[in-house]
Amino acid sequence: MRFYSTGIITALLLLLAGAVPLHAQVELQRISTTERADGLGFVVRYHLTQLPDSFRVSQPDENRVEMVLFSMDLNTEQMIPVQFPSQIENIDLYNLLSGIGMDIYFAEGEYFVANAYPDVNGRDVLLSLRFATQDEVRTLADIVTTEVPEEEPYEHAEDVPEISEPAAPPRTAERSRAMLPVTFGVQAGVSYSNLYNASFNRDTRSGMTFGFSITADLPYRLPFNITPSVQTGVHYTQKGFDNPSARFDGVAIEFDYIEVPAIGKFSYSLDYGISPHVLFGPYVAFMVSAERVRENGSRRDLDDSTRDVDFGWIGGAGVDFKVGDTTLQAQARGALSFSDLQKGEFSEGEKHVYMAFVLGFRF
Repeated sequence: MRFYSTGIITALLLLLAGAVPLHAQVELQRISTTERADGLGFVVRYHLTQLPDSFRVSQPDENRVEMVLFSMDLNTEQMIPVQFPSQIENIDLYNLLSGIGMDIYFAEGEYFVANAYPDVNGRDVLLSLRFATQDEVRTLADIVTTEVPEEEPYEHAEDVPEISEPAAPPRTAERSRAMLPVTFGVQAGVSYSNLYNASFNRDTRSGMTFGFSITADLPYRLPFNITPSVQTGVHYTQKGFDNPSARFDGVAIEFDYIEVPAIGKFSYSLDYGISPHVLFGPYVAFMVSAERVRENGSRRDLDDSTRDVDFGWIGGAGVDFKVGDTTLQAQARGALSFSDLQKGEFSEGEKHVYMAFVLGFRF
């Protein structure tokens, strides 16, 4: 077995880990409202590609809440209009130098206490609006109502005293500079491998593939609301072929690799946490073993005639299912090598081709 590739794999993972904490552009895609699970109000969800640098909520009036998302280049130009329940009269959005602001106006006689917090998905911001009484809103928001005493009308406008209302101190939820959201996962499944450009007869070998994955969501949206991400990891993959011609004097030729992909993943979010996706990208694989298996079970190494490193392309499709904080995943992947399997005088241009069906989860 050839485990000298472990150092290379470790270096790749360290490079990836060092590149993850990048500041990214934030885009507000839409705003949605839904009833709270306890029935005591509503939740306003700000659907974002990435958490903003910080956010703030305040209640300067009895019937108004101000929500501000702070992040450079954040704007509302591409946002889908929001629909809200009858208790909310209107939501006004406006651009700021360092983010966007939103004024939420409540219908007459409706009072809420507001609180903002990040969602568990690591991207959205939630604004909780809990039903409250007028007195509770005034107490929590420090709202002061000033009444002008009834006196004789002023003769001149300049005689009218100036009345100012103290600004309510905002309740603030802060977050450090945005990071690319990274999820880790495990995958396992079955694989079916063979060769192309081979001049001899052979059958497909069935095997397995398993390993762990690292996925980094990119903070951008492509046309048609496609979400891009980058996926890598380390997988143990079985390749080869069965029942070769008499040239090999065996019943199977088995190649096992440690595979490191660098895949671009493109997802489209549907309702109920379902996200179909397609993926494509290169891979590099380091050979662990290469063996010929005879009918009596004896084995012989083919290391001397087999290349140590295999390069190729991976493509496929799948679907993610969001269940709480965990994402279940099903994928069908195909791979095509562009490097010759054998080396030197042993090579006739044969290359690996395989298909894999995997299940996994990310957290």
